[in-house]
Amino acid sequence: MAPKAWTNLAAAGLIVAAVLAPYRARAIEVKKDLYNNSGPAGPSAAGPAKENPIPKAAAQQLSDTIASESDSYLSDESEKKSSGKPYVDLEHAAFKYLPTMKGGHWTVIAKLQAPEYTPSKSGEGKGKPTGKQKSLVFNYRLDGSKWTEVEQPKWEDVDTGGTAAAQK
Repeated sequence: MAPKAWTNLAAAGLIVAAVLAPYRARAIEVKKDLYNNSGPAGPSAAGPAKENPIPKAAAQQLSDTIASESDSYLSDESEKKSSGKPYVDLEHAAFKYLPTMKGGHWTVIAKLQAPEYTPSKSGEGKGKPTGKQKSLVFNYRLDGSKWTEVEQPKWEDVDTGGTAAAQK
């Protein structure tokens, strides 16, 4: 009777394994599908973020262009600080940009976002934060291999949620 019990137990084990094997295989397929980049784009899309659509050389050129253009704004904010007026700390600004395709050209809205401070009376350190955030907004279009300014840079107030609240 013992050999027949082992046979029945082995048969039951094979049946359970046969039933569970497709379930496990399907789980692997689902997992692979989570990282598929062919679905919809945006924050609700599954998988890793899409690659930057602008070529690296053009992105570096844009970064250099914005850096050189923002120098005058950096000097203005430094002058405000030294004269005791509220200023924006552009030296430690967060850089964000949003590329979009318009009329066959890449258009980029780039923002340098930083907190506003009231300088200390001694002139040392950053001073006291006002609680406001401001963004310096640049708008460029890629024409061939050159970035062209679409409009003059402008300041925007930023609400606590990180979106532009009002233009200055």
